[in-house]
Amino acid sequence: MARLELRFVSLQQARSAAVGAGWVWRRLRTTWPFVLLAIAIVPLLWMGTATAVRAGLFAFAGPASTSTQLGAFLTFIGTSLGTVATVFAALLTRAHNARERQRLRLETVVKSLEMLPEDAEKARFAGVLSTMVLLGQERIAMRVLLPAWEDGKVDEATATWLLGQVLTGGRAAEAADGDRVDAVAMREAAVLLVRHADRLPSNKAGQFAFVGHYLRHWKTRNHLPPEAKMAVLQAMATVLIARDPTWWNSAGGLPRWPTEVLAECARREPNRNVRNTSAVLLAALRDRFPEEFDKRVLGNRMKSGLAQEKKGVTREFREIAETIRGGWRPPSANGEAQEVELTGQ
Repeated sequence: MARLELRFVSLQQARSAAVGAGWVWRRLRTTWPFVLLAIAIVPLLWMGTATAVRAGLFAFAGPASTSTQLGAFLTFIGTSLGTVATVFAALLTRAHNARERQRLRLETVVKSLEMLPEDAEKARFAGVLSTMVLLGQERIAMRVLLPAWEDGKVDEATATWLLGQVLTGGRAAEAADGDRVDAVAMREAAVLLVRHADRLPSNKAGQFAFVGHYLRHWKTRNHLPPEAKMAVLQAMATVLIARDPTWWNSAGGLPRWPTEVLAECARREPNRNVRNTSAVLLAALRDRFPEEFDKRVLGNRMKSGLAQEKKGVTREFREIAETIRGGWRPPSANGEAQEVELTGQ
């Protein structure tokens, strides 16, 4: 665990990693009315001023009619600026009203939490932490989640939902101040996910908790630092090997998750180290379930990719890959799912 935390970049590096095209796009989505206003008004004023200059309206030494034309032009400019100011004020009012509606909804949630019974400790923690995340206070929520999860005051489903909100963000309409992108909070969420990964499978075969987005897809809309991506991969692998193959598949075959998500990562992930790490885990699953893997996952492009030697893969992941190949508990003789006591609690 210490080695994992040491591999994370510094605070400044994490912040700089979140700056880029994604940051620009998020700002454009929340400020598009002002951008359209500038695009419409600025060229209009520029053309009006250029026309006035070419017509000689600013030639003060000209005849009296020029002064009359100049006065009319200045009146037009003043009226245009007044219209712009009115539209600008309307846009500001619109943004303020949207924030106010969001605040009132959250206040309603907070008051509802106060009505919960005092002995409903888990429900209170879940509500408070969810409200913190929706208010954009992800760092505080992660600090509170750490001891609460350790003490059993937060269940795995709630914890993974909170981690998912921090790691993958949400739509601008669902947040108080636009999309939630906090590299530091993402780092802490990724560490928490790895730390409690072996607790995520339940006692019932095939049922487990995980960050919802990564149950179906790999790539997120918001930028995620490579170190956090590596932590998500490690959490996936840890959850996988925490139970034997028959727990995932009653016939002891290739588990659908996380195989499909790892395959998407190996195909589309832009970071080479993360992509290579996913490929190493996939290669181990291919060696363990060769026939099923060839039918369901393997393509010509991936076949050549998995055959190549992968660089940048840490020892921890190579050890996990070897566990999948040989040390993973074999399927039971009767092929039925086994009930396994929950570990790590």
